[in-house]
Amino acid sequence: MKGIFFTEFLEMIEKEYDLILTEKIISDLGTGNNGVYEATADYPYSQFVELCNLLSSEVKSSVPDVAKNFGEYLFSRLVILFRPSFAGNSSIFDFLDQIDEFIHNKIQERFTPVEIPRFRVVKINDSTFQMSYQTEKLLIDLAIGLFMGCQRFFNEELTLNTEFISEKNKLVCFTLSKNEVLV
Repeated sequence: MKGIFFTEFLEMIEKEYDLILTEKIISDLGTGNNGVYEATADYPYSQFVELCNLLSSEVKSSVPDVAKNFGEYLFSRLVILFRPSFAGNSSIFDFLDQIDEFIHNKIQERFTPVEIPRFRVVKINDSTFQMSYQTEKLLIDLAIGLFMGCQRFFNEELTLNTEFISEKNKLVCFTLSKNEVLV
């Protein structure tokens, strides 16, 4: 798992809570790197799970809620880091239609070598869009948070349905349906 997830996660804790909590979580983390992560380096997925568990315990929130909150925060950071990639997209569906290209071209340029799951996207009609990919369970909640951040950025309301196509293969399908524009 790329270090950007770790650096942004720790930054989120510091911004949303405080430096003291960030330092406590780092000290409780059972790794030898003392919370020092490089955005372009690779780290075990288990460390990310441990960070989510530690924050969950400290703030008395469920691990899925921590992951969703982080996903929403991460989307806002990706907008800042990759602003030109968001230009020209007038809606969530315009953006999501290009997400596989965005991730594989833009992010892999910056964070090579990286294994990022391929997204399969299908526009069902003007108001329904499906996206499927393989991922770990906790990252499904992070993806939901990313969709929440995307919804906020484009000021569009979505209904999101999550369906596990294959538990064994960790394949998930998200169906997003547009509602009315938020005021």
